[in-house]
Amino acid sequence: MSNGGSRRTTDPRGTGAGKGPVYGRRDVLGLGAVGGAMLALGPLLSACESSAVPAVPAAQGPRRGGLLRIAGAGVQSETKNVFNTNSPQEIIRNRHLFDWLGYMEGGKPVPYIVESIEPAADVSKWRVKIRKEARFSDGSPVTADDVLFSLYSASDPKIGGGLLSAAAASIDFKASRTVGTDVVELRLTDPLADMDTQLYAGKVYVIKKDSRLTAPENFTVDNVVGSGPYTLTDLKVGQSAKLTLNKNYWGGAVLGEGPYLDEIEVFNIPDPAARLNALLGGQADLAAKLDYAGTKVNASNSAFSFAETDRVYANEGCFIMNARQKPFDDPRVRLAFKLACDRQALVQGALLGFGSPANDLQGVGFPDYYGDELPQRAHDPAQAQALLRQAGVTGETVEISVFPGVGTAAAAQIYAEQLSKVGMKAQVREITPAELFKNFPTFSNIQVLAVAVPGNQPFATSVAPRSLVSKSTFNVSGWLNADWDRRLLAARATTDQAKRKNLMLELQKEFWDDSGWIVWGYQTIVNGMASSVHGVRLDGVEDAPSVRRAWKS
Repeated sequence: MSNGGSRRTTDPRGTGAGKGPVYGRRDVLGLGAVGGAMLALGPLLSACESSAVPAVPAAQGPRRGGLLRIAGAGVQSETKNVFNTNSPQEIIRNRHLFDWLGYMEGGKPVPYIVESIEPAADVSKWRVKIRKEARFSDGSPVTADDVLFSLYSASDPKIGGGLLSAAAASIDFKASRTVGTDVVELRLTDPLADMDTQLYAGKVYVIKKDSRLTAPENFTVDNVVGSGPYTLTDLKVGQSAKLTLNKNYWGGAVLGEGPYLDEIEVFNIPDPAARLNALLGGQADLAAKLDYAGTKVNASNSAFSFAETDRVYANEGCFIMNARQKPFDDPRVRLAFKLACDRQALVQGALLGFGSPANDLQGVGFPDYYGDELPQRAHDPAQAQALLRQAGVTGETVEISVFPGVGTAAAAQIYAEQLSKVGMKAQVREITPAELFKNFPTFSNIQVLAVAVPGNQPFATSVAPRSLVSKSTFNVSGWLNADWDRRLLAARATTDQAKRKNLMLELQKEFWDDSGWIVWGYQTIVNGMASSVHGVRLDGVEDAPSVRRAWKS
């Protein structure tokens, strides 16, 4: 949230990859699939040769050179779109080919391409100043025209898609303009005191404005020019991508150390157990988004390290009730389902202790989150039963649709058992990303969606525009409240800090009371690394780690 002053560049280097794993008390069962998972990888991993890098003690500091092989959490329906991605694997690829305007780390803005973002007194327009040092991989400077073009493209649903278009949805592009070569003046459709946070949280990549980019299908990673530390040298859609060092990268001296690696290879292994086995077997140097059972079994292996996120950067385990569908059109039923949820049991059972209970609001640790000032939602099955009897739905069956994710299916099964104890029946079925994202009407037909929402984001500037307000693209809950939408916009235009907090707290309390969202837990993300890998960061998108400053000993 802005205080009316300039947001100046900060040092984004910070701390390392994270703390060690947390161990639970439960025994790990049923790991037979882990041992045999590598058999399914076929020729993909056999083609990934180990890079010849002389051993250097880590204490001597970073060294240059070498190939880093990353086992990514990908999907077969991979997209080459620069702005709209389907999987963490694609994000790993894109975040090394392109630079963001900036991002949010620990609730604070970290600029990349921008030097400062300054509002007018009435916060109806903002000036974005571009770093003069910024260069594209072809050597040309990053200009205000390029930044405005990138924002416009990301805001186009046909190009940027619903997820990233929220970052620029408040911009009046017809009225916005460039001032010289390094300043963009953004005029807004409505005054916003938090536009800087919205731009950083949106993680919009900057691409070079090009006359070839006239159709949505042209905005692909192999057809646009970025300013990142690496360039794309090979892409097999749905399988792998190879990136080569941009030796003229502009950001090393300005933003911190690196890049050090000569090459990065990201290959797609959808199964988390198989990703872990790729790491353990030496076919990968870094494995993203591992499952908890495999991590617990191998945590004491000194040949590897496992970096774990805290709750600010965790995925959020959610059950989203659809108020468009019966019985969730009744607020008593929505509240009963919240009270029936034993969050601690879900953390221990579905996440094996890798996480912590949440309180039905997204955005923890970021600006405008006040969930910690609300009482922790109780587990009260007796009250849940009473509410369900009042609503006349006891004994009915609901369907929980599971979107694939680490711990999500297990959480749905445990929650179904919890619902049975308050007199409800639940059927659990798994759905595919293609089923959900290629057929948006599917959203309105789901009764309950079990999902791990990736990449914790600020409540007011990202979560609400994307999935809570009435006209948002991903309003799965069908909780439509035009007055709430109006008051949210008014709160976002408020520059007085104390008044803004009161308004936001009231809005979040109302949402906490009445919406269909059960945010039951912060799901820790675990990334595994060989002991020879150093400097991996978890900044911003933890299931898609950054290796911009990584190196191998």
